Amino acid sequence: MKIHKYELKITESQKISISGCYASILSVAEQNGKLMTWVIVDEQIKHGARPSIYVEIVGTGHSPPSQRRFIGTVVMSDGFVWHVFADTEYEEDRL
Repeated sequence: MKIHKYELKITESQKISISGCYASILSVAEQNGKLMTWVIVDEQIKHGARPSIYVEIVGTGHSPPSQRRFIGTVVMSDGFVWHVFADTEYEEDRL
C-alpha cells in the first residue's frame, strides 16, 4: 500500500478514480493554495472492484450532504473555509 495525493476541485461534487483496488481517505488540507486529499491505495491488486472516491465540498452556512462521511474542514490561505465529505464506492472490473 502507498499514500497518494489528489487535488480536489473547489466544486460542489466530484469523482476521483483510483488506480489501485482499495482506497481509504486519510485527510484533506491546503497545499500551495490548492485543496488536496491524501488516500491510502493498494496498488498490488490489479483485478476486482475498482474504487472511486465521491467528494462533496460545502462552505460554512450550507447544508452538509447526508450520504457522505465527514473528512475534514480546511481553512484556505485566501480566507475561504471548506468542509469536505466523501465516500469510497467500488465498481467491478470488466477485464
